[in-house]
Amino acid sequence: MDDDRPQNDSAPEDELALEAEAVSVIHRAHTSHVASARRYATGLADEASFLSEEGPRETEAEAGDEDGEAAVEAATARAASARALLAWKRVRELEAGGSALAFGRLTSAEGRDYIGRMSVIDGDNVYLIDWRARAAEPFYRATPLEPLGVSHRRHLHFSDGELTNYSDEIFDASVIGEQRHLRGEAALLATLAERTDGRMQSVVATIQAEQDAVIRASAKGPLLVQGGPGTGKTVVALHRAAYLLYADRAALAETGVLIVGPSTEFLTYISDVLPSLGESGVVSVTADRLYPGVLLDPDASAAVAELKGSDAMVKLLAAAVSERQRTPVVPLTAWYGSRRIVVAVDELQQFMAMAGRQVTHNSGAGVLRRLVLERLFKEVHEPSFGGRDDILDSLEESTDVSWFFERHWPVLTPEQALNDLFGSPALLASACRAAGLDDDQGVLLRRERTKEGELWRRRWYRSDVPLLDELLHVL
Repeated sequence: MDDDRPQNDSAPEDELALEAEAVSVIHRAHTSHVASARRYATGLADEASFLSEEGPRETEAEAGDEDGEAAVEAATARAASARALLAWKRVRELEAGGSALAFGRLTSAEGRDYIGRMSVIDGDNVYLIDWRARAAEPFYRATPLEPLGVSHRRHLHFSDGELTNYSDEIFDASVIGEQRHLRGEAALLATLAERTDGRMQSVVATIQAEQDAVIRASAKGPLLVQGGPGTGKTVVALHRAAYLLYADRAALAETGVLIVGPSTEFLTYISDVLPSLGESGVVSVTADRLYPGVLLDPDASAAVAELKGSDAMVKLLAAAVSERQRTPVVPLTAWYGSRRIVVAVDELQQFMAMAGRQVTHNSGAGVLRRLVLERLFKEVHEPSFGGRDDILDSLEESTDVSWFFERHWPVLTPEQALNDLFGSPALLASACRAAGLDDDQGVLLRRERTKEGELWRRRWYRSDVPLLDELLHVL
């Protein structure tokens, strides 16, 4: 591309200095962008603060008009605050790039392009291309057998933000004679030879073609990356998260990206990678923190944890929930004042069958509740009188009706369902049989009792968290 960066046609001893100057030009342009973004964000913040403090202005309008004007002014202040927050978020994203923004250079028939952690563009002058952009794909995909129009690829090596070296790859043999400033070892070998400080480093400059294909794969459906130890699975996953946030930013702006790691130590280890790739809006969490509001006890024994993590638990939990849907065998008798209402067994079973067509347990409970209450309501409602809601509330709160729902199809939370399962030997034994577990395994799952004989309630082991999550899905 045509720009004001130095051209690499000097003597070999000056080549590194020329690359350093090119990197410096990119850095100065980026610094200017950061300063402009900061001034813009500060202006928006001042505007939002002014609108918030100004409050409704006094007018001679009617009270209703004053209320309407106040609502408009409040909405304007909220919109200004939202714009200011977005602007400051952009400032943080720009500042996260650091000083070593560029890490590579491509040479093709169209010219030379620098590749880096984020785009740096000023009008028609493209200083730096974001590594996630489509134009940067040849930097990772080009090979001698398939150069993708690339004749020369250069990797820039930094130490503490300073350019210290570079390494080259040539894909077009006809230009080797023209390249008088080539330097040795491949970038990947140089990266592997570098000492580490116990923290994961971004390797965005040395991603290989196979890894890049995974990183830029379609976002439709799940993507499973497999490999042995040290093959780069975590690196690829993190770079894919950064790529998706770039390529699908509109879709992910509200939902974001969640990274789940096995331990806090692991998350600390990878914590700097995504910000160095130009993304800071990612939430990371360990698996045992995925379920909200759970007080975690120390880990259970290895045998219990292994059993709770087995496939059989899916069947066991499904069976335990199904056990709470008990087909009525006697009529429902309810009272509304002095009126006695009886719903026959065959009607109740028909209602149960209709509720059973729902996908989840609690949605089925809602259907059953509505059908039964409507049936009772028809018996006592007088068309000449109103009070539908009062009648339904009175019926639902009656002891006979509430006991019927609790007995045959209760509304459950995951915590209630798991506590009832582990605390009831009969329910646990029945669910274990349905899941193909033996009595000894059922004993392992049974919740211990306190000295007073009361069940532990709402206290969970870390191994219970995936069970609660599965119950949330089922219920």
